[in-house]
Amino acid sequence: MAQRLFTRAVLALLLPSCAGVAAFSTPTAADPSRPAMPAQACEKTADGFGTFFETFVTDPALREAYSAPTVHRPAEPFRVALVDSRWVFDEPEKDASDLVRIKLDLVADGERMRADFIKAEFSADDEVIRTLGAPQAYLFEYRQHCWQLVQHLR
Repeated sequence: MAQRLFTRAVLALLLPSCAGVAAFSTPTAADPSRPAMPAQACEKTADGFGTFFETFVTDPALREAYSAPTVHRPAEPFRVALVDSRWVFDEPEKDASDLVRIKLDLVADGERMRADFIKAEFSADDEVIRTLGAPQAYLFEYRQHCWQLVQHLR
């Protein structure tokens, strides 16, 4: 529960450009043929996307259902995971305690949201000390009354 509140607070700070969208959008149900998301997850708002993203990251069945057909790559895992309230770079062959933390930025762009991430080292105060490797991103579009993963940018 505390993680969700923290995530929503972070999203509210990171996505001020979405504030105007909230006033004009109304919640709608997702495609009934897909598994259900939490009530807020399909709202076209910063909070809605925050709920969607956290649920999407933690549930493989929902990732499958809310990903465009062009994104499905069975041999390639979804690289963002949530372990002990921290965002990490998922590597299925590693133990969860060995996963590297990531710097995650959620960026609003009209009908799109982008989750930019890069492996990083953090200080004791959770400040990024340095980044490691190349950045990646997942691009989401608002389609069929909910968010959908449409591209993995590397």
